[in-house]
Amino acid sequence: MRPLIMTSSGTRGIIGENLTPEIALKTAVAFATYIKTGTIIVGGDTRTSYDMLKNAVIAGITSIGLNVIDIGKVPTPTVQQLIRYYNADGGVVITASHNPIIWNGLKLMSKSGSFLEPEEYEEFLQYYQGQQPIQYAAWDNVGKIQIDTQALAKHVDTVLSVLDVSSLKKRKLKVLIDPNNGAGAVANPILLDKLNIDYEMINGEPNGIFEHNPEPLKKNLGTIIAKMKAGNYDIGFVQDADADRLVILDEHGEFIGEDYSLGLCIEYILAQEKSSSKEVVVNLSTSRVIDYLAKKYQANLIHTKIGETNVTKALRARQATVGGEGNGGVIYPKVGWGRDSLVGIVIALKYLAESGKTVSQIVANYPRYYMLREKFTVANKEEIQPYLDKIEKQFCNEEINKLDGIKIIYPDSWIHVRPSNTEPIIRIFIEAPTQAKAEEMLENLKGTN
Repeated sequence: MRPLIMTSSGTRGIIGENLTPEIALKTAVAFATYIKTGTIIVGGDTRTSYDMLKNAVIAGITSIGLNVIDIGKVPTPTVQQLIRYYNADGGVVITASHNPIIWNGLKLMSKSGSFLEPEEYEEFLQYYQGQQPIQYAAWDNVGKIQIDTQALAKHVDTVLSVLDVSSLKKRKLKVLIDPNNGAGAVANPILLDKLNIDYEMINGEPNGIFEHNPEPLKKNLGTIIAKMKAGNYDIGFVQDADADRLVILDEHGEFIGEDYSLGLCIEYILAQEKSSSKEVVVNLSTSRVIDYLAKKYQANLIHTKIGETNVTKALRARQATVGGEGNGGVIYPKVGWGRDSLVGIVIALKYLAESGKTVSQIVANYPRYYMLREKFTVANKEEIQPYLDKIEKQFCNEEINKLDGIKIIYPDSWIHVRPSNTEPIIRIFIEAPTQAKAEEMLENLKGTN
């Protein structure tokens, strides 16, 4: 049996193997004890195991005496929005994000609407691991359960209160969107009907039976790519299972890539921002296309360790303009402190409507890079640091960033090697102007073994 994966990014496991109702209950009891008092928002994506885990989570929270607002099957950013709407004390999202259908997970959020930071997670673990006592509520202090069936409408209203969509009347856009039967299938009609645009949704049943691998990579998107090529659409959108990530297809059905999808959204925000002190926050493995855009709009660019928590922490601390991760996750602080595909959809549509350009015309102005991602398993975690030390020694004459693993930086390319936070795996990210150059750099790196 594979071990349960537990990090500050959340708990993930396989249903029927290592993620059970007992684990969900134990997690919820520990989390409610850590939160101490108040109300916790509970929601999640459409996976078939959602209701089972949700019931265990709600039982655990209320057993400690905290109240629950159950918002049902919704995108992860909807939980984040509802924490802020209700001024709640935390949130639990039941999702395994882009993992395959056999997986599910539990993500824990603080009062801010962000995932727990590492030090907060360590405090939660004290209760989960039994190092701090658990005190259950007496019969007259058991928490109450409230159901909110309008959570998505509240989320959409927040997005549209920040992003003025009147410009969409100027250009009649035709949109194709694939939520892959995930949480986006519930949210998209509420958003897109309010925008009054011509849209078609495929794989739009919120039943959690994914029609393709839920990670929105080109190799998984054959159906929508073919339909885009055959149809007359202005733009295509694909969301992952919990609808926090968004990738874009251009009017020809070409997959523009996760980093370029993020770049399109960031460019629009930077172009609209009037402040002279613009700032962008992304992680170390995000494409140099963001460097290009930051320079173009005279914005300061900050790189963080991998992980949404690290990006949002820097965004909050610096009160930055916009941020995200290169996997297609845009974070716009004026709306919320997390990746939000609904925000990305509105921004992309506004960009097209207001510029009069096509997607392909917009991204044609960006420098072209090829991103290569690899990973390999080591026998145990003790082998990881010696390997990183070898890399540092081999490339000692190059510019090196050691914030998160080892990043070797060249004038037109980079290599980022970092250990997984959860498994004995080393992940490699390489970006270069061409695929051939990236593959050559990978072969050179492999010579370090």
